[in-house]
Amino acid sequence: MIPIFMRFKVRSAGRRGFGLTFPVILIWILLGALLVVLFPFLLLAALITYWRGPGFALLLVYPMALSILWHLGGLHIETKNVKSEVLIDFS
Repeated sequence: MIPIFMRFKVRSAGRRGFGLTFPVILIWILLGALLVVLFPFLLLAALITYWRGPGFALLLVYPMALSILWHLGGLHIETKNVKSEVLIDFS
């Protein structure tokens, strides 16, 4: 499922730290509009380079990008250091 929110927290040793919740659905809307605008250029590049270049691979860019975005839901990255902690969570 495409994540709708991203939670970002940074905490330093001996300090309170800060957290940020960001609605990444806004980024997906802008990215979708950009992909629609760039699609004709991608098709043209795929047709020009189909016989001797990466034409077929260019056609797979959109399905691969959408697959990566779809599988970001549930990603949880947490790092700890002696001095700080960082949390990035997609939900």
